[in-house]
Amino acid sequence: MSGHWKDVLPVDSYCIRLADFITEVDAHVLTLLYQPLIGADAVGLFKSLVAQLPNGVYEGDFHTHQHLSLMVGLSMLDLLEARKKLEAIDLMRTYQRKSSSKRAFIYEIQPPMKPHQFFNDDVLSVFLYNKLGKNGYRGIKERFSLKQIESDAFEEVTVAFSDVFASFQHSEMQPALMNRQGDAEHDHLDTIGKDKKQGLSFHTFDFDLMKQSLSSYVVPKDVLTKERMQLIEKLAFVYQIEPLTMANLVERSIVNDELDAKNLRKTVQNWYKLESSAVAPALGLKTQPVAKRTVQAEPQSEEERVVKFYEETAPLTLLELRQEGAVVSPPDLKIIEELMVDYLLNPGVVNVLIDYNLFQNDMKLSKLFMQKIAGHWKRKKISTVPDAIHLVKTDKQKKKEGQANAASGRRNKRQDQLPKWLVQEKNDGKKQEMKKDTNSQKEKASGTADTQELADLMAERNRRRAQKGEY
Repeated sequence: MSGHWKDVLPVDSYCIRLADFITEVDAHVLTLLYQPLIGADAVGLFKSLVAQLPNGVYEGDFHTHQHLSLMVGLSMLDLLEARKKLEAIDLMRTYQRKSSSKRAFIYEIQPPMKPHQFFNDDVLSVFLYNKLGKNGYRGIKERFSLKQIESDAFEEVTVAFSDVFASFQHSEMQPALMNRQGDAEHDHLDTIGKDKKQGLSFHTFDFDLMKQSLSSYVVPKDVLTKERMQLIEKLAFVYQIEPLTMANLVERSIVNDELDAKNLRKTVQNWYKLESSAVAPALGLKTQPVAKRTVQAEPQSEEERVVKFYEETAPLTLLELRQEGAVVSPPDLKIIEELMVDYLLNPGVVNVLIDYNLFQNDMKLSKLFMQKIAGHWKRKKISTVPDAIHLVKTDKQKKKEGQANAASGRRNKRQDQLPKWLVQEKNDGKKQEMKKDTNSQKEKASGTADTQELADLMAERNRRRAQKGEY
């Protein structure tokens, strides 16, 4: 059984609040830019949550998750998975009540990035490019683009703030200051549209190891600002760069004791092209979601050990293991990404499919074979490793029985239907035998007639001799 109940139950309550206004432009950004990365279920959950708040209301009442499941048409497992995708991509922040008596959540909806923020983001823009391809990416970007105003034909004549408004006099400022002090009791309240930390969070890069490898002569300490550290973390995640390698790339990007973001991006991209071809990195879930795992404790049998291995191993890692550590080729990587993003198969299920394909096709990844099986499994709603393994065993058994029936049919057919030449030969033999039997019967009949005639003649001859007195 899956452990989604550890995270959320149908009876658990939730309420929705908005961190900022959600506009029509945000809806277009969600559909065109975010949906290719997180899928329709997650985007549908986002829109459903926003729609539950009437216009002008920024925080709703508490409802149960059973109510939410019915509203969005998702099971509790799928609902939890969609929620986590929204959290991971910074479209939702979840707060859980600390009291253990009754579990309740607050879902704070975050507005999506503005188009220019999205396309300048070092993580999301790269993954969208990989998903849509060069032409698709350019086409989407053009939909959110404006032509620059021609400076040769137009000049800006916008007035400044001071051209219209004047400063307060000291006597006019005093009441305003008093009113501001009177609002101190409301300081604990949040305001719609307040500044917030927006962006993706990462917890996998070892900055200490990278800093130990940096040369203090090449990279001054004040170069690694907070903004540069965030950029390094994003680039390391997208291009799968180890700390020691990143230290070398940072040193190569230093110009005049400055670490320019543009130089660092260019250096990393050039390194990636040399190491892993020009194919953009792909976005994929790392391992089977916790809610979809079935083996939580120590495995007690060989089958449970296999299930646990599939659930805790990333598809990319599994493929590397099957080819003895060799780098996975871009076409194979594309197949894996397609199974998880287009067919929405969980990573553990993808692992079962990879092994099934490899052992059925002489260790070759067949895209058509995997697409066919993936479509079948998605229609069967296969989401856990044991379900996938059971279906593989069932398919193999049916295939084996079909082959046995086909072989038996072929044997019976060979026994019942003799070759034409042998059938013709047998027929000819039967005809010859029938002809011989007919001739023999005729001969016998003819012989009997001749004997009777001879006997009659002899009787007549003896009678005549007796009359003449010859005896």
